[in-house]
Amino acid sequence: MRARDLALAALVAAAYAALVAALPMVSFLLWQVRVADALLMLSTVLGWPAVVGVALGCFLGNVLAAPWGSFALAAFDAALGSAANFAASYLAYKLAYGKGLRRKLLAAAVEVATVSLIVGSYLRYLMLWAFGVDIPLLLSIAGVVPGSVVSIGVLGTALALSVERGLRR
Repeated sequence: MRARDLALAALVAAAYAALVAALPMVSFLLWQVRVADALLMLSTVLGWPAVVGVALGCFLGNVLAAPWGSFALAAFDAALGSAANFAASYLAYKLAYGKGLRRKLLAAAVEVATVSLIVGSYLRYLMLWAFGVDIPLLLSIAGVVPGSVVSIGVLGTALALSVERGLRR
């Protein structure tokens, strides 16, 4: 990776981690609107540095701000959450990098589905292990979907389009 790309990845990672740490009340648990996930759509404009940045930022944010009560559970969340972000943003990068609005909307849908499935699947176990709350798998996944639609689909797509427009100047 070039120095410019490393710097860009570090900026995205720092922004992601800062948003998670600043907004823990909406970044965790079953019904979440993780505002930081809007940054996932930057992979459709900034490419590989954004893919790396959102994965690293998620890892750092989850380790630093997770409400699970133990470092082991925070590390579990950090590892799987950053894997979900990496997979989602990499798929979006491959689908829509440098392409038009339709591809970006498709990429947003893929990111919402990827994050919701992965995070929703392990979130039920975090809720059980940390709080003793046993949530059915489908409800756990369904709990992540609305927030992902807002953060990735609405905020993230708007962010990606704005950044793309700004880079054209």
